[in-house]
Amino acid sequence: MLRRTPLLLALVGVILVIAPTSNADIIPPLPACVGAPDATNAPCVAGVTHEGTPIPYDNDTGEGHDAVFASTWTNPPPDGSTWFTWNITDENGDFALTYGDEYSITINTGTVYPGETFARGHDVVVDRTVDGLGHHIVTFTQEVVRTADQGCDGAGVCSANAGRTSSGYLDGWVDNLQYVDDAADRAAMRGFDLSSNIDWISSPLELDFATNSIFLRVANSHYKGPPTPASTTPFVGFAEFKLPYSMLNRLYDVTDPDSMTAAAFSVTGAGAAATTDVVVDHIAHTVHVQLEGLTFSKHKLRIQGTMRPGRPREVHAVRTASTRGKLTFLPAVPHGSKVTKYVARCESGGGHVVTGSNTASPVKVFGLAAGTRYECSVRAKSRWGYSYRAFDTMPRTP
Repeated sequence: MLRRTPLLLALVGVILVIAPTSNADIIPPLPACVGAPDATNAPCVAGVTHEGTPIPYDNDTGEGHDAVFASTWTNPPPDGSTWFTWNITDENGDFALTYGDEYSITINTGTVYPGETFARGHDVVVDRTVDGLGHHIVTFTQEVVRTADQGCDGAGVCSANAGRTSSGYLDGWVDNLQYVDDAADRAAMRGFDLSSNIDWISSPLELDFATNSIFLRVANSHYKGPPTPASTTPFVGFAEFKLPYSMLNRLYDVTDPDSMTAAAFSVTGAGAAATTDVVVDHIAHTVHVQLEGLTFSKHKLRIQGTMRPGRPREVHAVRTASTRGKLTFLPAVPHGSKVTKYVARCESGGGHVVTGSNTASPVKVFGLAAGTRYECSVRAKSRWGYSYRAFDTMPRTP
């Protein structure tokens, strides 16, 4: 499983920034979909819009409209991954679209499930549906971004100045996650979406059980490009990703995602100027994290999980016999991870300690010294650790 062998897929900007005319020479473009409402020639491109208005889907430039290119390929065995990629350039074939404009592209991937996506765009929304023929449909809706790329190698080591700066960049891809060996892991990751304007990003996120953290590594040249003459204008980046509950549960041991709140996550490593927004969507069953204002060179962003349960409530320590007692309480509130047990501890003023545990209230304790008062506590435990203690006093006598 991925949590035993962390999987890193380097998403390097140069992979998807070849000019569309060059792409057409290497990989044949996807056709436009034929048939309504369900395409009979899938996989195909069902449509493209700019600011809500349909635009032609073709790879032509100089025709008075933006050029849209989309293609697909399948990696040879044993990988077997199928990828669908697309990009949009202006009528001159340049990544100089109008910054902030919204585009959408809808791709019918046929029988291939659109497992995970990556996009260079802002405020990206990915919608997955199925048509009447059982074909999978994926729609990217996103805003044009600025990039400063071609400055980092495959390991995320970047030059001071980017090799190129694009004023209006837009692209994306979707794959079927077939590169993930374990079928259960692959199913859990379906719906993972990542987007950014940064040159180099590691994906999927890495997990560190020791610190209850997940990591996103990002790197970019500090300054815009080209390198000669050297620019002194810093590049500012962002990253946003959507984690489905199934992925949090399977890969990150979030066993009760419906109990999560945004306060369960804190992000560090982004720099003082960066801002973070976390939205837990219990209707869509996703957690959305957005990081803005990143300056570079390289960051290891830590998304810290603080999903320890709340403390047990309304604790009452009761003596049931001269040497026995019990602690009753209302259940602790989970914060993303199911409570698996409760642990009680009672200590006398002379230092005598007894303990007990149970999966629910009450927790019984044995071996109390007769006629002795004890200060008792109980705390909840989940995969992510122990809650704070809740206290009450055990009386001297039943």
